[in-house]
Amino acid sequence: MQSNNVLDFRRLGYYFQYHILASWKSYLLGALSIFGLLMLVPAFMLLTDNAPHELSEVVGFYYFGLFFGGLLFTSMAFSELASKEKGAQFLMLPASHFEKFITIFLITTVGYLLVYHIAAYAALLFLNKVSLIRNERSLQLDWSFLTKEDGHIYIYYAYLFCHALFLLGAIYFARLAFIKTLVATLVCLAGLYLLNTLFVWILFAGHMQTPFQNAPFILVGVHDGMYKSNVYVISEKMINSYIFSAQYLLAPALWTIAYFRLKDKEI
Repeated sequence: MQSNNVLDFRRLGYYFQYHILASWKSYLLGALSIFGLLMLVPAFMLLTDNAPHELSEVVGFYYFGLFFGGLLFTSMAFSELASKEKGAQFLMLPASHFEKFITIFLITTVGYLLVYHIAAYAALLFLNKVSLIRNERSLQLDWSFLTKEDGHIYIYYAYLFCHALFLLGAIYFARLAFIKTLVATLVCLAGLYLLNTLFVWILFAGHMQTPFQNAPFILVGVHDGMYKSNVYVISEKMINSYIFSAQYLLAPALWTIAYFRLKDKEI
C-alpha cells in the first residue's frame, strides 16, 4: 500500500518537530520581542504618569501589535525561498508541500496568536498595576471593543484576510516580502478603485460633478432628483454577499492560492 503523498500525519509530526528544532532560536527571539514591545506600553505610561482608566483607551496598541507583528512575522515565513541553496534544501526535505505549508500556516496563525495573546495578557496585568499606582484604582476592564454589535469583532476577519495575503506574498516574493506585498496590495486596490470609477463615470455620465463621488462597488452619488442629489446604493442582498465573502471566502481562497503557488516551486 502506497503512502499518502499529500498528507501523512506521522510525517507531518516529524517535519513539524524538525522545523521547530531548526528555527527555535528565531521563534524565541520573536516571542521575546513581542513581550518586550508590549511591556513598553505600560512602562512608558508609568514613567509619564499617563495611566489609562479603561482598557478601551489602549486597545489601539493591541490592534497595532496584532496586525504589524503578525503580518511582519507571516511575511518572513518562507524566507528559505530567498536563497537558491536554502530553497533547494527546503523543497527537497522528505515531506510533501502540503505538510510544509500546513506547518507554516499553523505557526503563523495559531502559534503567533497564542504567543501574542499571552504577551498581551502579561502586559494587561502590568498595565493594571500601573493604574493602581497612578490612579489608585484598578483598570476598568470594559470589553466593549470586542462586541459583535459595534462591529469591532470583524477586525479579526480583516486580520485573517491580511494574513492570507501576506502568506501568499511570502511565497510569491523571494526578498523583501513584507514591503513588496504591501505595495502590490495598494496598487491592486488603487486599480480596482480606478476601474470602478471609470465604470460609474460611463454609467452616470453628465450626472456627476467628479468621477470620484462613489464608494467602490457600494454606492455612487449623482446630481439628480428633487433635492439635486441622489445616492444609489447596491441592494441589501449584494451587501450581505459582500459580508459573507469577506468573512468566509476571501481568506481561504488566498490560502489555497498560496499553497498551489508553493507547490509550483517544485517545478
